[in-house]
Amino acid sequence: MSPVMELRDWSEFKKGMNGLLVVRPEKTVVLTVDLQNNYLDKESAAAPLLPEEAERVLGNSKALLAFARDFGMPVIHVYTTRRPAELERGFAVPPYGQAGKNARLWQTPHASQPEVFDRPEGSRRSQVPEDLVEPSDLHVTTKKTLDGYLGTDLYMLLSRALKPETVVVTGINTDTCVYSTTFSTANLGYNPIVISDCVASMRGRDSHEMALELMSRSIAWVWTLEQFKGRVMTGTESAAEIGLASRS
Repeated sequence: MSPVMELRDWSEFKKGMNGLLVVRPEKTVVLTVDLQNNYLDKESAAAPLLPEEAERVLGNSKALLAFARDFGMPVIHVYTTRRPAELERGFAVPPYGQAGKNARLWQTPHASQPEVFDRPEGSRRSQVPEDLVEPSDLHVTTKKTLDGYLGTDLYMLLSRALKPETVVVTGINTDTCVYSTTFSTANLGYNPIVISDCVASMRGRDSHEMALELMSRSIAWVWTLEQFKGRVMTGTESAAEIGLASRS
């Protein structure tokens, strides 16, 4: 039996990192990843979050998006939809997940997953909840893998049109699609911020918390909604922040 590993306290590191980032609204976009009824709607969800987690994410996401729009930050919804041809021909999902499905081993420990097609385009499961969408929002509906950038025009939209320095990441699942998209956000040279109140995992709170901890140690600022709002409203606070914000 492996010995129990003592977890290091990273609080001072995180506190120091938080002091290095300034959020300029005119240089910030908010990205939702797979924030869909497939996880959030109790009637149509095929891979539901725990009810309390769905309620948490819906309420906080609505508040975050309203705040972002008030400050002029573009909102982009990037999410998976499946064309009829993909469903008919059996679009290849990640092998690990498919192996589990074939063996009827569910990644939602609180619920079995019904034998239904994955988010057919036009279906309720594939849609972002109506309360989270405004006409000014942008939609990238060609996400096919865990990564919101891979095979989509998201990077083209950011690099050629919106030109942010900071990308705020929210959505589902914290430990897969949010994690993967945050990694790519960092790799592409943006400052990634993950809003912990606005992400969740269908695999449970422990998977969600583990992913947040890993991201906060290596690739992203992980803030609560109130932390993010406070930083936007207070602006630049230190010379270190000015140096990071001036990076083009």
